[in-house]
Amino acid sequence: MSADPLFSLRNVSVRYPIRSGFFQRVVGHVGAVEDASFALERGETLALVGESGCGKSTLGRAILRLEPIATGSIDADGAKDRRALARKAQVVFQDPLGSLDPRWTVGSLIAEGLVVHGIARGAERDKQVHALLAQVELPPGTFHKFPHQLSGGQQQRVAIARALALRPELIVLDEATSALDVSVQAQILNLLVDLQRDYGLTYLFISHDLTVVGQFADRVAVMYLGRIMELGSAADVLTAPQHPYTRALLASSLKVDPDARIEDVPLLTGDVPSPRTPPSGCRFRTRCPLATAACATLTHRMTGSASRQVAACIANGDT
Repeated sequence: MSADPLFSLRNVSVRYPIRSGFFQRVVGHVGAVEDASFALERGETLALVGESGCGKSTLGRAILRLEPIATGSIDADGAKDRRALARKAQVVFQDPLGSLDPRWTVGSLIAEGLVVHGIARGAERDKQVHALLAQVELPPGTFHKFPHQLSGGQQQRVAIARALALRPELIVLDEATSALDVSVQAQILNLLVDLQRDYGLTYLFISHDLTVVGQFADRVAVMYLGRIMELGSAADVLTAPQHPYTRALLASSLKVDPDARIEDVPLLTGDVPSPRTPPSGCRFRTRCPLATAACATLTHRMTGSASRQVAACIANGDT
């Protein structure tokens, strides 16, 4: 790992207040993200994976300062405010049509950032917008169309062009391909690979599709109930998982080869606990086939060097 990462997260937590009664007093908190620590290296793709509701999208929004953090810190390579951060980090959401104003033409949508940040106006603005359309492989005529006149794949290309307009270093891809057909998904992924190669982009790739993650990501962070359970290279995490939850997650995913197996993994029992009242110690212990009495009392921590695969599990020998 480099000594100068693009973004660094240290013990980041995001909590939402629970309000009750006529006066809506705060009676508790839901821990959407708890004690998340990792670095985003320049030029890499870090995938954030886990079940729905595990907190991965919330963590991505916190990095973009779209969600306030309760504790911890995020070092955004010198970006001190939202305006400076917008020049450094952008986002592409899962639903492209929902993220594009239906009243604006494609040209206006892509040009908005250029105008707001004083980068270009008039003819120069239009020139840059046409260049961005070419970069995402859309025809010039797209400039005058409205989002509803485009296919899902074309809409997502517009969202990518809009994210590229400010020449950011980081793009958060929040399930950016999951709503697309498989063939279109492959085209968008290939486009993202080309853009990363050409512009040195860093990606935080939030996804539940482990097959795509294995083909696209350099590193993988696995989340469960708001906490990171395992972190390492994609090759290590996806072929030799160390945490019982990672093994269960991989065993439940669809395989291209139906005979391919990591190992025989016991089926998980029970439901995911409520984030309002999570289990003590390891949050996965109530469903873990390897859980011991110690898992209920020891503090959940990632262990080991940041340069290798690490897992927050005492049952596997980490302490």
